[in-house]
Amino acid sequence: FGKPKTLLKKQQRLSTLEAELSDRKAKYNKYAGRYWQEFLNLMAILENFGGLENNQPTNFGKMAAAIRGENELWIALALGSGEFDHLPPHQFAAACAAIVTEITRPDTWTRYRTSHAVTAALEGLRSTRRQIFQQQRRYQVTLPVSLEWNLIALVETWALETEWNELCHNTSLDEGDVVRILRRTLDILAQIPHVPFLPSTVKSTARQAAHLLNRFPVNEAGNAADTVNGDTEETMGIATIETEEE
Repeated sequence: FGKPKTLLKKQQRLSTLEAELSDRKAKYNKYAGRYWQEFLNLMAILENFGGLENNQPTNFGKMAAAIRGENELWIALALGSGEFDHLPPHQFAAACAAIVTEITRPDTWTRYRTSHAVTAALEGLRSTRRQIFQQQRRYQVTLPVSLEWNLIALVETWALETEWNELCHNTSLDEGDVVRILRRTLDILAQIPHVPFLPSTVKSTARQAAHLLNRFPVNEAGNAADTVNGDTEETMGIATIETEEE
């Protein structure tokens, strides 16, 4: 029968391995079920906004799928709403900045003011934004639904070819913050011409707006902007997190 002590150790080891395997299977099933449920919840929200029909993407769904962002549905709804269609390039840039950037630090300011046309366009998105919040709460989905009102005036002013030093002199944000806002806006503007089912006029405006923003130091900053003064976006107070509709 061999050595009983050795057999006993092997039996104990086998029992330990079986317990570990059972525990890992349970954890896997738990996480797999959670991720699957999250996927189903996202599908339900997308379907409720007309992005899916019979589990197939609609034209709007294909439009949302072509966008890269933290909340593609929100960006697609904003761009497809028609609220931005009439805006000239500098105002279009500011409006796009509003839906992809949120400032979480309360003590930030700029002496510039967002133009009335941009403010009016953003006002037209309030109802849609509220509906997204409601759907996300219903399905326990936490995604940013950004709508910045004030500091986007920096984007509009920069698009009007204001000098960099003057721009930075008129805000509490440091240069790293300003560069990140402009580059985030530039990223979405660069995507718009490739998004299907948007009007050609909107795509043309996006190209013009991107051209206005893409000048030094924005076009030279690259990833270095993320480490200006040794800070990160989180420490600067720039983030895209979900906040309740006021």
